[in-house]
Amino acid sequence: MNRFTLLPLFLLLFINAKAQDKIISINQDTIHCKIVSISNERIFYELNNNDGSITGKSMPLSQVAEYLKLYQPETNSNTDKPESSRSVSTPENRFCLGLDAGYSTMPWYLDNLPLSSAMPDYYDRLKAGFHINGSAHYMITSFLGLGAEYSFFKTYVSGSMPIEYAPSVFITESEECRQYINYLGASVLFQQHLDVRQKFTVSESVSAGILFLRLEDQSTYPDVSYSGYSDIANNLLLTGNSFSAKFGLTAGYRLSESVSVGLGGDFIWGSLKKASFESRGSDNYSYSSDKEELSDPLKLSRIDYSFVLRYCF
Repeated sequence: MNRFTLLPLFLLLFINAKAQDKIISINQDTIHCKIVSISNERIFYELNNNDGSITGKSMPLSQVAEYLKLYQPETNSNTDKPESSRSVSTPENRFCLGLDAGYSTMPWYLDNLPLSSAMPDYYDRLKAGFHINGSAHYMITSFLGLGAEYSFFKTYVSGSMPIEYAPSVFITESEECRQYINYLGASVLFQQHLDVRQKFTVSESVSAGILFLRLEDQSTYPDVSYSGYSDIANNLLLTGNSFSAKFGLTAGYRLSESVSVGLGGDFIWGSLKKASFESRGSDNYSYSSDKEELSDPLKLSRIDYSFVLRYCF
């Protein structure tokens, strides 16, 4: 066999070696390989070693800038199956932890508390506050996860105002109130990826559980007599719990394979029908009742606006 006969053979081998699939990472590294398959989370490929063996590898799609697949199977009946089975694909990260924090408002909060205040719109200031929400989910698929959610909400108001005791004589009455609302429930998480690189996601959550209310109110006013005056304090504690439900929506951006940030909103439904009261005063006054039926349910439903942090592993 002469050299002119070998030349076409060498050219064929050279062209075949060059005609490989190509993966370009986000770091601009180029990998010449054979792309085997592409799932919802990763891209699988094979590398030819110098000794003739083949090594199978994979890379997260979040690390892939672009890829070129030259090789196509003879039968295309199965090539689109990964697309149709994305919702049931095995997730890359099984556990997902979430932390939300932000502003909350309770526009339906009723003013039927068994408290009286000399300051106008005093209890209206309890309608807005700060919240912290935490969640933990186990991802059954890349689309569906099961877990639990916890939410903490707090508001605090205080104020004082002068009250006319006699002509040109005023006394000062002060009041402060702290309100704590805790929620704990089981949760279902739904998650969708909006792009091939899985940078942008939309998540929805549905949860059912128990809402716990604790409201502490303290008012102070002077008791005036001929011998002078003294401050009288009255402390009231209201507690109760009720069934509740929570619905959430989050739009997130993936910073890395494990960490994502975003913005979210939650609606927590709750209505308190029974409450326990305890009142004590420095003038030896006391009163208490257990699980007393309220004349009107106390609407504790609220809306949360959150900055969202997610960590999946």
